[in-house]
Amino acid sequence: MAQRRLIYLWVLALLWCVIGPGTAVAQQRTPIQFLSVAPDADTRLADQKLLDYLRHKVAITFEKQEMEYETAIKTLVDWDSGKQGPLLARVTPYAYVVAEMLGADMEIVGTYLNKKSNSVTHGTYFVVHKEFGYEKTEALEDFARHMGNQEAQTNDFIKILKQRETPARFIYHSKFSTSSHFLPSLYFKQQGIFSLFTQPKGKQKFITIHSLVPDGIATASDLIPIIKGRQADFSAVRESVKNQFDTDPDLKFIQLPYSTPNDLLVMVKPFNKLISQIKDQILETIRKMEATDINEGDILKWEDFNASPKARKSLANLRHMAKTTPHPVVVNIRKSQKENSGIDEKHLEAARQAVRFSGTEMILFDEDYHSAFDVLWTLETRHDRSILLTSTIMDSGLTQEFSVSYRNEDMENLASRISWVIDHKMHRIRYVWPFDDESARVLRDVDFQIPVGQQLKVQKITWTDFNTNEYTVDTPFDVEVTQSDFHSFQLKGKGFPQKEDGKLGFEPLGNVAYRVFLERTPNAGDTYKITTKILIGLLGLAALFTLVEVIIKPKTPDPLKEKS
Repeated sequence: MAQRRLIYLWVLALLWCVIGPGTAVAQQRTPIQFLSVAPDADTRLADQKLLDYLRHKVAITFEKQEMEYETAIKTLVDWDSGKQGPLLARVTPYAYVVAEMLGADMEIVGTYLNKKSNSVTHGTYFVVHKEFGYEKTEALEDFARHMGNQEAQTNDFIKILKQRETPARFIYHSKFSTSSHFLPSLYFKQQGIFSLFTQPKGKQKFITIHSLVPDGIATASDLIPIIKGRQADFSAVRESVKNQFDTDPDLKFIQLPYSTPNDLLVMVKPFNKLISQIKDQILETIRKMEATDINEGDILKWEDFNASPKARKSLANLRHMAKTTPHPVVVNIRKSQKENSGIDEKHLEAARQAVRFSGTEMILFDEDYHSAFDVLWTLETRHDRSILLTSTIMDSGLTQEFSVSYRNEDMENLASRISWVIDHKMHRIRYVWPFDDESARVLRDVDFQIPVGQQLKVQKITWTDFNTNEYTVDTPFDVEVTQSDFHSFQLKGKGFPQKEDGKLGFEPLGNVAYRVFLERTPNAGDTYKITTKILIGLLGLAALFTLVEVIIKPKTPDPLKEKS
């Protein structure tokens, strides 16, 4: 009996070794949300192969969800892995950069190797019909002759756009598409190309196109048949889409001077111990991936992003290109129109140098170059030999006055004091970020907070010449700050453009912009100073009252003393 019992125990132990651990792992598999951004048919198959591969290697299961760009970006920004669990996402590079700008905290674990180019980066191309230009022009002949010469071809392309009697129709499928919209928007801005459906009065100083999103478009590949059928003039696609249609005799491709990373595989932070372990296991599994493990569509296999200097450099370039730099604010500096303002050229020059010293978006008005200025400064001396600087933002109703004290006749000191006022006291001008159709948003790059609930002024402007600051303005309207954090200020108001579906109608490729006047609120230090001055004033009044009542004011005679 004892021997038989021992045999049973050995059999049970053997069964536990063979069956038990596998069952335990299956029971302990961690569910992970997988987010796939705007997949086409080939990418959808490649995503599934990736999930099957990871599931086979790591003790995880996936809850898969496909999203369009805007929804995916919002999900990445709002996701709380501590409450909602781990999130793994395949994202396009610009969608990643936008989510990062809006505050998403992510770690990149992979990027894919392109099957055809064997590269972790790709180019972007304009695609046109072979008879693009329609009219027989010199530029069109040059365009045909320069096929294969990238720089010459892009120059010829611009000539054709400029010489057309009717604006060329540019189509794209999403504002957040890296190749279809973002990179073309950079190129258009550099070349002075704007999308307009209403021609401005007078002769505009830029090249005009019409941009639109065709109905029923889901991916960049869907744009190609529209160009081939000459229902639109041109669009832009990534290199892998171009490769699908490279041999089509009706199409021509013009390379843009940009290179961007392939799609990225990211995990959302923060990482607890479990999520950190899963992330490390996924990363280690990706490092061991073979070329045969995916090999679907554009994707040969996934690689460790951080082990690829080329991918890291390409993403850094995209980040730099996507960064919104403040538009220059042109400042005109004058002495006050009052008689005997006490201001001479040395004071004005100190103020000019202060603008340069501040290193902000403010630049000096040049009457021979600029068509208009945004801010007017007037200077005058005060009785205590300080300078009264009055700053007025034109067409806004906003005026600030600053008393700037400085060492006697020390213009270096005056310039330094005015520069400090610029950095710490003055209101600023920023523009609504035109890529968000859900909310009016200013990407934050100022060091002061705009609290929720504060009322601000917004003004619509229409550019006539972007470079020389030539524009027309509309009447400012009121907005309210609805959200404020390190990354952006969100605004709500009735003056923003609306589309028929209720979404906002900003046009990143257009010449209409909405500038926001960011008003500083008194900070704690300012409040303390104001309160201190009030208290000192009250104490002074109390002392004066005491002086009058006790010392100066005659005493009332005592009738009893007089009788005695």
